Amino acid sequence: MTGRNTINPGEPRYSYISRNLPHKFSPDRAVFITYRVKFTLPAIVVTELNQRKTEWYQKLQTIAESEKAEYLRTKDARVFLWFDELISKADGVPKTLQRKDITDIIADSFRHFDGLRYHLLAYCIMPNHVHVLIDPAIHEDGDIYPISHVTYTWKRFTATAINRVLTKSGSFWQQESYDHLIRDADEFDRVLGYLIDNPVKAGLVNDWTEWSGTWVRADLSR
Repeated sequence: MTGRNTINPGEPRYSYISRNLPHKFSPDRAVFITYRVKFTLPAIVVTELNQRKTEWYQKLQTIAESEKAEYLRTKDARVFLWFDELISKADGVPKTLQRKDITDIIADSFRHFDGLRYHLLAYCIMPNHVHVLIDPAIHEDGDIYPISHVTYTWKRFTATAINRVLTKSGSFWQQESYDHLIRDADEFDRVLGYLIDNPVKAGLVNDWTEWSGTWVRADLSR
């Protein structure tokens, strides 16, 4: 996983898939990571997502040439936001991560290598997916610790622990993840705000501080 990811419209489950985009992770630029529980999307979610994508393409045909580059640049982020909104509010999707014992397992996995492989800035554990914001850390070889391995380690540890709690076996997380390199301070503020407000927008709480699955480093908290 070396770049931002998008949602594959050819896959019925709309997996996040990696794209090899020309950016390099660095210790002075935060990374936003999202991954979700493995489950099949309800038909109503697939239909709504397809409809929004169709409307997006229709609008693309009508806008001025001077505006198309920016419109195309933000496509992946738009699709991600639609997807995140729909699975946050849909009926018939897992709510497994809302259990306190499972929330604790995931939160512990984030804290385990904090300060070693990355610097943990914030996270939000939703009922069926998670958002994490980190600063990459410098590894012994002078490079940053691979973001793909960070995510893999979180998933591997938590899948084993959660399956044990649920007395289940097999895949727990969707294999692919979404990661996005934060460009500047303004985008950082927008992404942090998005992470914090996720449970509020999903109608789960009235204020982000009421959601037990959200944590923000003290110097960043509102």
